[in-house]
Amino acid sequence: MRAFEAAARYKSLVRAADELCVTPTAVSHQIRLLEDFLQTKLFLRKNSRLELTADSRACLGKLTNALDLIDEALISLVAPVDDRQRIMVGASASVASLWLMPRMSHFVEAAPEIDVTVTTFVKRQDIENDDTDLWICNWQTAVDRRIEPLMEEEIIPVCSPELAARYGNRWGDILREVPLIHQDRVKAESGPYPDWDRYLREYGINRSDIIKGPRFNQSSPSIEAARIGLGAILGRSLLIEELLQTGKLVQIGEAYPIRSPYYLVSSWTPTAPKTVNRFKDWLFNEVRGPVASRAVVPA
Repeated sequence: MRAFEAAARYKSLVRAADELCVTPTAVSHQIRLLEDFLQTKLFLRKNSRLELTADSRACLGKLTNALDLIDEALISLVAPVDDRQRIMVGASASVASLWLMPRMSHFVEAAPEIDVTVTTFVKRQDIENDDTDLWICNWQTAVDRRIEPLMEEEIIPVCSPELAARYGNRWGDILREVPLIHQDRVKAESGPYPDWDRYLREYGINRSDIIKGPRFNQSSPSIEAARIGLGAILGRSLLIEELLQTGKLVQIGEAYPIRSPYYLVSSWTPTAPKTVNRFKDWLFNEVRGPVASRAVVPA
């Protein structure tokens, strides 16, 4: 049962074997014994990939909860009782540090009995292969989980107020002359985000030096570079809203007309549903609250 549960949870014999400290062959053998005992197929094996049958998918959550209860019962025999509630939340490093963390004090004050672990990721597969309770992402994952629209963000050209003043605080003049800061993104994961070439072309602004300027592969350092006056960036509204509100960055052009959606992804059968739902309710309230000036709530 443990071999099946681990393989089903990871959809991988190798990762299940790592968790159980045995070989993948041993996990496969145990699963076949269980299938023979139950007289039913638990997996559909397609091109070396594991896919759950409808029946095994339906029972997985209950089985995971049952094994967790056994673990908790055994641990309670040798360890002090720990009644703390815990939740693991995943987000990109930039969303975690620039959007989620500034709000976390609100949740800690409202739910002091819940400990939150924040895990960050760079690539999609890093979080999709993880057993995080919730994650915030800006793509439609194909993972079999609950997916709920959370918010939307805009792309806004911004720079420091000192740099804007140097060009007369006129949007058109600034965009024609200001040094440009670039953020290199993986094309498959860039979504609707424009680069400077696309943005300036669509707004009819001609520049011969678009490719010049410093480049970054993450949002956080590019935002810091703009804050200290190194140049202008196409800022993501979720990540720069505090700097806009405090005047450390100023808008220097029209927001790009295409908004990027964000989703809240969670398990269909969370191990601690009350804890997960409480965090989700708080998160939705934060998005819809007065502090979410540029976190656009989807219609």
